[in-house]
Amino acid sequence: MAAMRILSAAVAAGAFLLVVLSRPAASALVVRRAGLPDPMCKTGVISLKEEGKPQVCCAGYCGECSDYPTCGSVREQNSTFACCATQVFNIRCGAGAPANTCLKKCSETVPPCIMEDGEVFTTPDPDQRTAGSDCNEAVSNWRAQADAALAGTVSTSVAP
Repeated sequence: MAAMRILSAAVAAGAFLLVVLSRPAASALVVRRAGLPDPMCKTGVISLKEEGKPQVCCAGYCGECSDYPTCGSVREQNSTFACCATQVFNIRCGAGAPANTCLKKCSETVPPCIMEDGEVFTTPDPDQRTAGSDCNEAVSNWRAQADAALAGTVSTSVAP
């Protein structure tokens, strides 16, 4: 009986973790484990464009990528070189940072990383049509197509 309670608690904890991990966090985990680069910063948080500097991509858990007061202690851990945009930029490869700790371009690695020079990355237009904004229409359109497809068929049921 005690084993069943422990197993039930473990299953509940696993379900809780699945709910807690948001889609970006889950996709970041997949990309990180696969070792794939993230050139568009889809699994991280992108900084605002500053004149003369390329944008940086902070780790996904940061919440924002700027020099806000608590960027060095996100989730009560040392996150200075993952969440503070200026510090992330300062330890880029080729700027004097040691080779074992420097941050590469996002076309080569996962966040935190440095975005490509010369490109300004922005958030998508919020007025753009998405699947979420069209969901109810898509369901009714699909049902109408299904009804039209079924209306043209001949019943092939065999009487007993």
